[in-house]
Amino acid sequence: MRVFKVRSFSRFARGEGINDRRLAEAIVHAESGTVDANLGAGLVKLRIARLSRL
Repeated sequence: MRVFKVRSFSRFARGEGINDRRLAEAIVHAESGTVDANLGAGLVKLRIARLSRL
């Protein structure tokens, strides 16, 4: 599986406190088939919980 992290998402993830370790865990889930939606052509949607803000 090829995984891409585009610049705009990288900025968003950094702002939301989503680090590369959490993204790697999400990739493991995607590889196991635990996804929110299969969009076709090898593209999947997977939700990652944001850290709560104070």
